Amino acid sequence: MKAVILAGGFGTRLRPLTCTKPKPMATLLGKPVLSYIFDWLHAAGVDEAVLTTAYLPDCIEAYLASGVPAGMRVRTRREHTPLGTAGSVKAAADGWEEPFFVVSGDCICDFDLQRALDFHTQSRAQATIVATHVRDPREYGLVYADEAGRVTGFCEKPDWNAVAADTANTGIYVLSPEALRGVPEEKPYDFSGDLFPEMLRTGAPLFANVARGYWCDIGDLSAYRACQRDMLDGKLRLPLPAVADGVFAAGELPQGEYQIIPPVYIGRHVAIERGAAVGPYTVVGDGCYIGKNAKLMGSVLLDDVAVYDNAVVNFAVLCENAVLKSGAQVYEDSAVGARCVLGSSVRVGPNVKIWPEKRIENGVRVSHNIKYGAPRAALFSERGICGLSGVELGPAAIAALGRSIASCALGGKIGVATDAKPLSRAAYHILAGSMAAQGSSVWNFGDCFLTQMYFFTAFCSLQMGVFISSGAGKVRLHLCSTGGLPLPRRVEREIEARCKNDDFTRVSPQACKEISDMASMQAMYLRELTREAGVPLQNQSVAVHCKNERVQMLMEDCLYRLGAKSGDEVTFRFGGDGTTVSAFHRECGWIPHDKLLAICCKADFAEGRDVALQSDAPYAISRLAHRYGRRALRYSRSPADERDRDARRLACSLLYVRDALFLSVRLLGLLQRTGKTLGDLVRELPAFYVSRKSVPIDFSPTELLEVLHDENAEPQNEGVALQTDKGRVLLVPQRSGRRLYMLAESASFEASRELSGDVEARLRRH
Repeated sequence: MKAVILAGGFGTRLRPLTCTKPKPMATLLGKPVLSYIFDWLHAAGVDEAVLTTAYLPDCIEAYLASGVPAGMRVRTRREHTPLGTAGSVKAAADGWEEPFFVVSGDCICDFDLQRALDFHTQSRAQATIVATHVRDPREYGLVYADEAGRVTGFCEKPDWNAVAADTANTGIYVLSPEALRGVPEEKPYDFSGDLFPEMLRTGAPLFANVARGYWCDIGDLSAYRACQRDMLDGKLRLPLPAVADGVFAAGELPQGEYQIIPPVYIGRHVAIERGAAVGPYTVVGDGCYIGKNAKLMGSVLLDDVAVYDNAVVNFAVLCENAVLKSGAQVYEDSAVGARCVLGSSVRVGPNVKIWPEKRIENGVRVSHNIKYGAPRAALFSERGICGLSGVELGPAAIAALGRSIASCALGGKIGVATDAKPLSRAAYHILAGSMAAQGSSVWNFGDCFLTQMYFFTAFCSLQMGVFISSGAGKVRLHLCSTGGLPLPRRVEREIEARCKNDDFTRVSPQACKEISDMASMQAMYLRELTREAGVPLQNQSVAVHCKNERVQMLMEDCLYRLGAKSGDEVTFRFGGDGTTVSAFHRECGWIPHDKLLAICCKADFAEGRDVALQSDAPYAISRLAHRYGRRALRYSRSPADERDRDARRLACSLLYVRDALFLSVRLLGLLQRTGKTLGDLVRELPAFYVSRKSVPIDFSPTELLEVLHDENAEPQNEGVALQTDKGRVLLVPQRSGRRLYMLAESASFEASRELSGDVEARLRRH
């Protein structure tokens, strides 16, 4: 037996699912529709089939290499000019002399085809339409026939007032070759609109045979989900790999403490985290990841979808490689296209279609289809380049970053280090390899912490430094420039542009360089850190606490070399990346980083030296500088011009202003030289306290001065400063443009919090 499978349709109503694959390749419980059709035809005795293709034919042809049942021959015929359903069947069946089947490539059924063939033969039909009874005839082309089965008329998708039958044309036919003799050559010609009405008009033997069994025309996304629901309910005679009552799986169920509510289907190599709930009527494709406390109901996840912690997916379709970040929600009858990334707390309302490769920023509410445009999130954030591993920062993206960085620093020395985590080290190998292949001199400083990378970049006169850290499935690349200072905005923009456009400097293979092992520089950092004290720390009693064991051990080693003893006269608590420290002293309790920095800056001012600080350092330090006739220069976090050139040049030699370990050792040296206690030095400072927070805004950052509407608001190199009778507030727009970084500085903790609240309320009243 032979068959023609019509597989050339565009699947418009199934988009965005069919944006990346033709309808016959849409998967049902982990297998393409085409696979079910092949099995069904093969069981009916079909040993030869022709697939008519037009839309994304390569996808179908690639599948045929391994997806055809043994003993069945399948070939394809591409349509370069549309011929209609009847025209394409005539071309595909050229030379056939016996009756054959015609089936649609987007239907699933278990009809007895042999019964239809027997009816066709016994009735001496030229064409037999396989029909079936449907509950709601309004969505189908109906077939009217007499008691013998001879077709008497057609009705296309009638309303209830015109319905006279419930037998729908399934798009499955048995044809004898003579039925196609009247089909014109090289001209669009359809079965339902042309051939069958002509046969009816001329009295040709056209019959209908009502079949029993399951049939579903996968015409839209609702039908696509409903078909899989029916399969899980056992309405289709189909062997499913059951591992428990109502639980079907292609392999072993993933380990973990999660909840499955049958019926569900779970593909191979799926990971489900603790607290997640899957089902009922949920289909999870191969390679999917479902995070902690995620909730899935009545939805279809195609292969390699990632649904992160606390996300919700209800009665929706997520196409291959789609990503829902933590807290994202997708609701009824919506679909997210292939390789889309939905940011944290994004909400996609009902009946929304998002076309492939779109990126939706955190917190956005989506209520309309997103078809055109692919907004690209900014590459750099306030804390460097950050993204989920395998999503924003997969191997290909990291390699592209390496080539972009190397192209910007062509032939220069670039340092790389990691926080020692496996994911960070894996990213290092990709990044360093791509930069070396691009002709850069890559210096590998091994495992360290962020401020050490600043030191290495400055001490070794590197053109750029990259520190790689990871956590919670994310990879972060923190880039610094000459001197260990923040990258200028022009360099960030160049890296972004090169990544976006794949614009890499072309180098010869001979330009590839060996990666230099610079792990010995760890000893140099310890030596310079020890020198920062200036004097031995005899009789100093110090305790150190840090979650990062590397910081803890290095500080303890340094203090031991300086002669300090273990005790609690001064207790330091460091941030894990080495950028912040607070200290405890029994006279004044916990002292924040801002005040420890002010103490060391004050000592420099008293000795006739200027300092250079990042733009968000306390303004109280500038007032101290003025008191001593010195300057507290400011450099930007992302300078757009050369206005902070002097500040950056000075900052290169002041390690303590950006390295908390150097700050703490310098402070201990100051205590040793002056004979004062930490409490004494704190009391010598003017009273100030800084409250920091991030505030959402619903206006453009360009409107900030207008919103504040205050003559005491002044633009700064970064942000706007507002002076009030309660203190000073610095407002710096974040890179997303949707939040402000607020630093409220006042004489006390309570006053700074009150000032912060006042300004936030003013912003919200806008």
